[in-house]
Amino acid sequence: MRKLFIASTVVLLVLVLLYAFRMPILRAGSTMLMHEDKLEQADAMFILSGGGYDRGNEAVKLFRNGYSRQLVCTGGNPVVELKIFNMDTLESDMTIANLKRQAVADSNIVQIKYGTSTREEADTIIRYCKTHQLKKIILLSSRLHTGRVNYVFRQPFKNADVELIIHGAPSSRFNEYTWWKDEEGLIAVNNEWIKTIYYWFKY
Repeated sequence: MRKLFIASTVVLLVLVLLYAFRMPILRAGSTMLMHEDKLEQADAMFILSGGGYDRGNEAVKLFRNGYSRQLVCTGGNPVVELKIFNMDTLESDMTIANLKRQAVADSNIVQIKYGTSTREEADTIIRYCKTHQLKKIILLSSRLHTGRVNYVFRQPFKNADVELIIHGAPSSRFNEYTWWKDEEGLIAVNNEWIKTIYYWFKY
């Protein structure tokens, strides 16, 4: 009887503590997925495919603040929904359209129509850096994606002697620090954790 009482008390105490600290615990569910470096001027800014609206908007902001004059849009994934309108459009096309919508000149934009995963994009960008002798680059992705980007990109780029600055674009659909309040946030954090664990095991 005494053991049951102690066990029940411990369980109750744990539940009380979890409730009391629920906000920091939930916030950690997203902050553990993020990694951002201090921004500096770079030879080029690479905008990873996907999320062309948010990433494109952040790229324009950094471009106007003088962090880089060359914006490189990567990605070979098609935007499937646009096939409804008989449009064969890549995710990198969408990012470029957003840049041009905000008056970024063609001369400042480069497109690489390749890369269907974070790993493929890393290999592609390393080759581009070597070919064009780039020594310092900004990698721009979604804020929740930056931890996985750091995991995949950091060591290969160190080996290639290219300095990497990782930066995340904030979501326009939810707040990354209060993600549990929106369905979009719940889905995004869940998906990113699944992808992150998959990458840990695969690479």
